[in-house]
Amino acid sequence: MKLTDTLTEKTIILPLLASAKLDSIKELLNRLLNENYLTATTKLFSLIDEHDKSLNSAVGKATAIHYSSSVEINKPVSVFGISKEGIDYNSPDSQKVHFIFLILDSVNNPIEHRKIITRFQHFINEHDVKSKILSSDSSNDIMKMIVNWEEEYLFNEKI
Repeated sequence: MKLTDTLTEKTIILPLLASAKLDSIKELLNRLLNENYLTATTKLFSLIDEHDKSLNSAVGKATAIHYSSSVEINKPVSVFGISKEGIDYNSPDSQKVHFIFLILDSVNNPIEHRKIITRFQHFINEHDVKSKILSSDSSNDIMKMIVNWEEEYLFNEKI
């Protein structure tokens, strides 16, 4: 499964307006609600918040990753928020978080998110990707970066 199977231009938020961790999660979930992937976000927000209390979603290097399962989701869907100013996530490296990825998968296949998270981590840690994303003007530009990276990544993965 590719990032582009779960992410669309409309589920890339540039810029993310939230200035606090919990507000960023709400903004990401609300985007999925507005794009009709979800009919409500309250329960998912609570699940994600509880999960974050036991395991910090900030993975370092200005990146945070959230995930959960939902009865409303048949196949994985993700949303990617970019904060130009950065958000305090109490990151292990003390850096503010600029790149926030949230993925939801089906309760019938609750481990599917692992493949997508791994692919996202490969993408976001690629040389110069973060600076290119922060200097991007649109979600369309970022989606093109992801598409191009995946084409190259998948080509090299098969070799």
